[in-house]
Amino acid sequence: MALDRTEMKGHVNVMKPNDALLFERGPARETHSRILVMHFYGSMDAGGAGRMAVAEMLRALPNERVATFDSDQFLDYRSHRPIMTVRDWVSEEMVTHEIAIDRVRDDLGNPILLLHGPEPDAKWEAFARIVADFVKEAGVEISVSFHGIPSSVPHTRATPVHVQATDASLIPPQPKMVGSLQFPAPASSFVQRRLAERGVNGIALLAAVPFYMAESGYPAGSSALLSSLSDFADLSLPVGNLELGAAQDQGTIEQLIEANPEIMATITSLEEHYDAWSPGESSFSLNSFGTQTPLGHTLKQDKDIGDVIERYLANLSQSETASDDQPNADDQSVETAEEDPLTAALKRVQLRATDPEAVRAMTPRHRADSGDDASLHVEEQTADETDPNEEADSAETGAI
Repeated sequence: MALDRTEMKGHVNVMKPNDALLFERGPARETHSRILVMHFYGSMDAGGAGRMAVAEMLRALPNERVATFDSDQFLDYRSHRPIMTVRDWVSEEMVTHEIAIDRVRDDLGNPILLLHGPEPDAKWEAFARIVADFVKEAGVEISVSFHGIPSSVPHTRATPVHVQATDASLIPPQPKMVGSLQFPAPASSFVQRRLAERGVNGIALLAAVPFYMAESGYPAGSSALLSSLSDFADLSLPVGNLELGAAQDQGTIEQLIEANPEIMATITSLEEHYDAWSPGESSFSLNSFGTQTPLGHTLKQDKDIGDVIERYLANLSQSETASDDQPNADDQSVETAEEDPLTAALKRVQLRATDPEAVRAMTPRHRADSGDDASLHVEEQTADETDPNEEADSAETGAI
């Protein structure tokens, strides 16, 4: 008999017996986390905002594999073809796509469950049940998904981040929707809805990406998503590479615009519209969510400096231990920060307490690499994997 979804809240047995065959547990046995962050590439994500945000978290933060989903069960290989590498006419390597849950830790050691990979092509109900089981096991209190939406905003202004939620109490002050909207739901929205039916609400962070940058990598959108999540959940997340990429993009775009007066006129019009919509403010703040505290305590509590040092050193020690266990650790990128990492982290925590905006102006601990591997552009990814029809459907919601 089908389970009545109106009676799902508090349901204990989340997975069905055969669901355990659809994934494999990873080495991370400790899965406790109060927040689940998710993003699936191949669905709505203008400018690759969500994908680059997740990639930066995995690149810059210590992480462990919690679970890997069976690609044969959830993916259509014709829509997510393996990537083959050929050198001198010899097939040397083939990388397949996979959906996974990793447990990452921010600068101060706060654990985050990160669900990422290509959007599942099949068995969404089974997939949602498995995710719900991990959510229950980890003690997750809220889920967050990342998206980029094409919007009528200029690249010369701060990237607004809108919030869509499974509960009205989680919606911060922001522009009201005119009427209602129906659209084909991405897998992240599907999973968040199923989790909400089980008592775990969720929010979708929607970065408003300039419509003329929707098919290109737009690091400013990714940086805005991570900054918004940091503010909302009181986390310390990496934005160094993304901010550097955004600054580089800014210069490149300006050069292109200066050579085309018609584009310049369009940008000017967008700027006037943006400034009229939000006089004196670039976007809303996620610091105030009414009286409700979704994560179970007051956001941005004052931290004792000793606790900050202890947590940071513990996190750093865990990261170094994990690196020692990996035989290819020498091949990984080496941090070359000019400032002591602990000092930088303490500065960010101190500034966050006095001036939340000032911390974003600092050079973060996670700096951009100097090599070619640090490129932040994902033109080929977003162009191939973003459904233009879905972006077109969402354009109206992102317009300001």
